[in-house]
Amino acid sequence: MPGKRIAITGAGPIGLEAALYARLRDFEVVVLEQGTVADNVRSWGHVRLFSPFGINSSEWGRGALSDSALPAADSLLTGVEFFRKYLLPLSQHSRLQGCIQENTRVLTIGKRHFWKGDAIGRRSRLESPFTLLTESQQNGEQVIEADFVLDCSGTFGNHNWLGNGGVPALGERQLSERIDYFLPDITGKDQSRFTGRRNLVVGSGYSAATAIVALGNLTEQNYDTEVFWLTRKSTDTPLSGIDGDTLRGRADLTARANELATNAASKINWFPASYVRQIGKASNGGIQVTIETNTEQGNSNCKVLTIDNVIANVGYHPDRSLYEELQIHECYASQGPMKLAAALMDESSADCMTQISPGTDTLKNPEPGFYILGAKSYGRNSRFLLRIGLEQIQSAFDLIAAEAA
Repeated sequence: MPGKRIAITGAGPIGLEAALYARLRDFEVVVLEQGTVADNVRSWGHVRLFSPFGINSSEWGRGALSDSALPAADSLLTGVEFFRKYLLPLSQHSRLQGCIQENTRVLTIGKRHFWKGDAIGRRSRLESPFTLLTESQQNGEQVIEADFVLDCSGTFGNHNWLGNGGVPALGERQLSERIDYFLPDITGKDQSRFTGRRNLVVGSGYSAATAIVALGNLTEQNYDTEVFWLTRKSTDTPLSGIDGDTLRGRADLTARANELATNAASKINWFPASYVRQIGKASNGGIQVTIETNTEQGNSNCKVLTIDNVIANVGYHPDRSLYEELQIHECYASQGPMKLAAALMDESSADCMTQISPGTDTLKNPEPGFYILGAKSYGRNSRFLLRIGLEQIQSAFDLIAAEAA
């Protein structure tokens, strides 16, 4: 749309796809990325995706790269393969030339001449441009204006905490630099750090299961490698399997992690109904962790472990500071946009692959022209799929077209 400019925060999968979609419709586009293209994807590049390439890429993206050697639709790519074979070529496409500003952090987003409480529900807010305060080492602070903003910045960089109730455990903030809040390459480049050591994993999702299976493989190669696994719910197994799971990799991972946790012969020491109460430096240079476990009688027992490595796969949350000066209606539980969060509450299946698009209307906020897409739109809900994000892009542009009319 000539003369209309869209600012996109984040040059991850959804940000790049949205930028290309916008350029194909003749919008002016600027993509603001605080690191480099697909940084987060590369950080878990050693992990293989459960879902195939065909549903993790868009029709318009594949079309733009039709001259490239794209992966087969049924390929299960690692993160680094997804980056090298698709995301990087996408970012280098001629349509996006000059559109992506790397190493540029968006500090906050506002509206020219409008404060947060002004013109509630009025179209005049749409007619005033967004102002994005950015910062980069090269240019310092700058203000960028845009007619529409797509927040595709994700949640991956904003980890949750280890302590009970989601607050930091005692001492956790002071020791956070020694905690892996992401997913290290345990059987690859980081292997020496975990082999022959005492390792603690906290979390009950697929990231934690991936770490446990990798560490389980290390224990079979090196008897001195020890592993402790904390999950906060009292269940028979750490992960609940999905009946008839259509994703073979996910089903195998679930089965293997559960087997390692419950097999008495395994070197994985599983602590259900547990959380980290306190964490600090041990006298031997390691990490001293106090674990509190709830009993069936309603009591709690504490155990102190000396650990070499702590992997905290406890989830992520959105950075809402970007839009705190805008009129955004958020869910009090998930911190995602309210309409979408309400629609997701009706999802009863444990299998995220059964999701259908919640619909265009769920992307609307009180702030006209501002849309949260991708993983960030799900807030703390971990069921997001790239396929849903690609559908969101098309829905957002339907809304933009209606607003610009």
